[in-house]
Amino acid sequence: MSTTVAAAVVPISYRRPIFRRRVGPGRSARGRDGASRLAAAADTEQAGLDDAVAKLLSWAESDSLRLSDKVTVGAAYPGGPRGLLATRDIEPGEEVISLPTSCTAFDADYASADEIFGLRDAIAAYESSPSRGGDVTPEVSLALLIALARRHPERTPFGPYAAALPADPPPSPIFFPDEKLEALLPYLPLSLVDDIDAARQEMYTLWDVATAVMERVKVDGEPAAALGLDEFAWAWMMIRSRAVTFRVRRAESGGDGVDARRCMVPVVDIMNHECSPVKDRWRNAPFHRGPAVELEAGDGAVAWRATREIYAGEEVSWTYGNLSNEALWLWYGFVPEPPSHGGCVVSFQLPESSLRGGLASVAKGDSAESAVAREDLLVRSGAFDARNGAGTERGTERELHFEVKVGERPKVLAGIAGLMCCSEEEVLAIKRALMSFGGCVMDEEEEEDEGAVAFVDMSGRLKVRLCQESRRRAGRYVAFILDQVEPMACGPSGDDLLSLDTVKPDAVDADAWWATVRLRTAAKEVFAITNVTLEEEAIKRDGGWIDEAVASILNIY
Repeated sequence: MSTTVAAAVVPISYRRPIFRRRVGPGRSARGRDGASRLAAAADTEQAGLDDAVAKLLSWAESDSLRLSDKVTVGAAYPGGPRGLLATRDIEPGEEVISLPTSCTAFDADYASADEIFGLRDAIAAYESSPSRGGDVTPEVSLALLIALARRHPERTPFGPYAAALPADPPPSPIFFPDEKLEALLPYLPLSLVDDIDAARQEMYTLWDVATAVMERVKVDGEPAAALGLDEFAWAWMMIRSRAVTFRVRRAESGGDGVDARRCMVPVVDIMNHECSPVKDRWRNAPFHRGPAVELEAGDGAVAWRATREIYAGEEVSWTYGNLSNEALWLWYGFVPEPPSHGGCVVSFQLPESSLRGGLASVAKGDSAESAVAREDLLVRSGAFDARNGAGTERGTERELHFEVKVGERPKVLAGIAGLMCCSEEEVLAIKRALMSFGGCVMDEEEEEDEGAVAFVDMSGRLKVRLCQESRRRAGRYVAFILDQVEPMACGPSGDDLLSLDTVKPDAVDADAWWATVRLRTAAKEVFAITNVTLEEEAIKRDGGWIDEAVASILNIY
């Protein structure tokens, strides 16, 4: 089965493939003999993997995939993850992998149409059942296909791919035992803890559906074996960590309409991830070079081309997306080293009551008119809920979600702070500008008035000019908020996390502990870099971005 691939192709997820299972120390009294047996076992397993990968490459090439003769499969360093390696120098622009539209598209349509294992009939029987549960999502269909292909690789064209997949799911915190996760909770960002809970809930929900469908599958007329949680979790994580989303033309619309389809792409998913570098780095520290290849769509094929020179022996990496460390650990099982990169972000929530308490402090001298205007502007921006205003009954505590990304100014927070910290005159001027805009713009003479605090430009967008003191106060208020948030986002204060021997909980292994340390290290750098932009001298030199932030959160239409 083949699918036509349109020009726009967007990758959403992959993982760093781990083809080498960890082998512990020998327990024999004769240490050398134990080590020799373990080494021999590892060599045997490695040989099996090499054979599976060789069969996968052979099948993929017969299915029209083209892999450069300058590339092989291997590890960039002893014990490292398996990936694509350059055997000779590759020049910028050279094609590394080409995927013609004639290649088989292993997507949910392929899985749900399967007749080899009877998935099509099993899904139809489940969906027509009056006692059916949730929907058969694309992830459920693909997970069932992967599980069945792993059981019977000789029966399906998908078999060589399933046989070459890692034996275990990524070492994600989703699968940590309760004792281990509980020991780590004091050190993990609250946003990651919430994401782990959500991921586990999603896994159990999808497993319920997949189990019900598998009960209806028959292989050679015999009912398929039950789908255990471990088997489903493995298949599900193969999808979450390796699938790519393509925009594919719909045949029934004559090629004009497109669907977004998640596909398993053999060989392509052997490439490992490389983070993007931090923008405008202000300190000398190790940094990521960025991915070695990028995806390029063309007529009849998509290709991965070199973005820079790749030297012989260097890994051919690409990006799984500009993902945070938390997302990389959750779905791909690793936190990169160094952990500071262009995808670093700190997520946190603030209750609306905290912002209202701050407003009562920074704008306590407001007149009745300016207090009402300020409240109205904060409601318009989304920071406040009108139902929670003075004189109304408070409902459930409202939480506001914020993100601070490395190398980027915290514009949403700065916009809210600007409204809270600007002068009474500025608040009233902004309110008047918005009230006077009734579908028409101010004339050109008014727009060019440099003394205007707020006006609507010729395109109908609000523009704001705050005084230097208002900008300074807004910047310092954002810095104050981040100071309060940092301990919650980074874990315990001080350098205690860096002392592995004295701090590491007994229930936590070294790999998980150092991943946690890297999370905290990167989060602290996000705060450190952001705080540089909020220093008084920095705002004095370039505070216009706070004006833009205020206008941006009010230009909601």
